[in-house]
Amino acid sequence: MFSACATIDAEDRCRNAELAIGDELRAALEAFPGVFCSAEEAAMVLAEEVDELWDEVRANRIGRARAEAVQVGAMALRFVADLYESGPASQRYAAAARECHCAIGDVGPVGRTLASSHEGFGYLKREYESLWSAVRFDDPARPAAVRVAAMAVRFIAEISGRSPMQGLVR
Repeated sequence: MFSACATIDAEDRCRNAELAIGDELRAALEAFPGVFCSAEEAAMVLAEEVDELWDEVRANRIGRARAEAVQVGAMALRFVADLYESGPASQRYAAAARECHCAIGDVGPVGRTLASSHEGFGYLKREYESLWSAVRFDDPARPAAVRVAAMAVRFIAEISGRSPMQGLVR
């Protein structure tokens, strides 16, 4: 799914990541057509995906980690579209995707790419924890969900090959 990413520029890698997330979102909507009933439900589904991403990062299975990040991005978009958008489904999901696209430059390290899958996961986990905090304290969770989706795009677009942490972490 991502083999050509090593030879294209950063903008194209982000676009490919966004397309992969969109494909995953469509597949998830086919398999599970209902909408999230609460922010707590959506956050826990998203937590499951974040945990699966960590399992792959920790094992240094970078290709699988990127695939899990696609699922994180899809569930973060679904969080926004199901809980905060109105109108037909196609419009809700398109609005969430546009918002995510606009937030890509606002997440992760500034002025450089991610150094490793571990660093990328750290930034993504930070965004998720902000989301969970917002849910727990009844604060607006939409901006945090958008940031989780945007960080998933960066993870997919910027992490390739073997992690520099390979061999250092057991």
